Amino acid sequence: MTRSRRTPIRDDTLEMAAKVMRAIGHPLRLRLLEALEAKKEANVSELCALTGEPQPKISQQLSRLRLEGVLTTRREGTQVFYRMARPEVLGVLDCIRRMGRSGRKRR
Repeated sequence: MTRSRRTPIRDDTLEMAAKVMRAIGHPLRLRLLEALEAKKEANVSELCALTGEPQPKISQQLSRLRLEGVLTTRREGTQVFYRMARPEVLGVLDCIRRMGRSGRKRR
C-alpha cells in the first residue's frame, strides 16, 4: 500500500502553529477554549462560573489567548465577550478528546 505524498508545511506556517500551540498549551486555557466551543461567546463571569476559577486567573489566561490571536473580543457596555478567532484550534480539542478515549482503552 502506498502512502500519498503530502505537501511539506511551509516554515511560516510552522512558526505560526508553534506560537498558537504555546498559547493554548495550558490546562486552564484548554478548558476555556472548550467552554467557548460550547457557548460560542462568553464573558469573564460566565467563564468563572463554568470553570470554578477566580476572576483574576481567568482574565490572565484570556489575555494571553487574545494577545496570541486565538481569541477575539466584543464589548457590550461594560461587559467584554470572548470568542474564537482561530476556529482551527477546535481541531486540537478534537484530537485531545480522541487521545483521551484511546488512552483509556490501552490501560
